[in-house]
Amino acid sequence: MTTLEAPALRLPRTSVVPTKGVRMDVEKLSTPSNPERSQRIRRLFHIMTLIGLAGIVALVIAGFASGVLTSVASLREFVDGFGVLAPVAFILAGALEAVFPVIPGSGTIISAPIIFGQVEGTIYAYLATVLGSIIVFAIARLVGRDLLVARFSQRTIERYGKWLDHPKFVKYFAIAIALPLAPDDVLCYLAGFTKMRWRTYLLIIVLCKPWGVLLYTTGVMAILKAVFPWLGL
Repeated sequence: MTTLEAPALRLPRTSVVPTKGVRMDVEKLSTPSNPERSQRIRRLFHIMTLIGLAGIVALVIAGFASGVLTSVASLREFVDGFGVLAPVAFILAGALEAVFPVIPGSGTIISAPIIFGQVEGTIYAYLATVLGSIIVFAIARLVGRDLLVARFSQRTIERYGKWLDHPKFVKYFAIAIALPLAPDDVLCYLAGFTKMRWRTYLLIIVLCKPWGVLLYTTGVMAILKAVFPWLGL
């Protein structure tokens, strides 16, 4: 992951209305405006994450027991049986990963081409990450920094929060979004605390996300085919 450092900065107490520019006060960014509210949000994250993990474990056990997960071919055949519902469910689940990180977001990107094939999987992974990024940005604007403090550690917030005061934040943000290993989730949350316009944010996400997703899925598939040829990818 490439980290772009910038001078220390200052952010708002709550979400802001998009205007021109991105500079703002971030001195209290890692401090919740309402500690009790932030704690409730943190508990919600923990509960949803535990429920998600339990669901994944149950699905994996059921998958092996039924034979669905014994091979890539059987997995794809099973998924194909759901028709259009399969990619829709995958995209929604992948988008929610940005909010409730049951597994790293890259897990969704990696699994997409395995489940749906290289081309379709890459498209679905892209749509999932775009939708997730939009949801994250909107939530950050609506909920404010209590959400940020509940979702990320103080060290993470301070490390990447230093970007926000940089005069070229928008440019650096776009570059980071295009990279396959950049911390997209925290960057999108932080972008929600700037005065970046919705139009600018959407253009960056829609135009830059494909490159990171494409590089990631292509690279992962190449490695899996070379290391695990018996998977039949």
